[in-house]
Amino acid sequence: MRLAHWKATVVATGATAFLATGMAFAPAASADAFRCGSFGSDARAMCAYVQGAPNGLTVRSGPSSQASPLYSLANGTKVEVDCWTTGSSVNGYNIWAKLYSPAGSRYVSDFYLSTGHIQSYVNHC
Repeated sequence: MRLAHWKATVVATGATAFLATGMAFAPAASADAFRCGSFGSDARAMCAYVQGAPNGLTVRSGPSSQASPLYSLANGTKVEVDCWTTGSSVNGYNIWAKLYSPAGSRYVSDFYLSTGHIQSYVNHC
């Protein structure tokens, strides 16, 4: 088997295995955070989509699954991310996103956002 053919087979097999896991993303979701444009508080703001949250994503008062729940966001909801911080672990991942909100601090687990590597796009809180 030629090397190029073998590489194509590995890539195709990997893609098939990934799709077979049932992972789904919001239709308009990007793989990384993106500029909010007119949706955000300013043109430079970064946004992401909620994705893969089994029963919606709980927005909390702090970066912890023990912090007070405030409300829930459905998968596919666009959110503006102000900054990131560490907090309690969600599925082995301890990065939390602070959402833009004039009503006060609002946090969600970055595990359920389409931010990719959030530390590359937004500042640490």
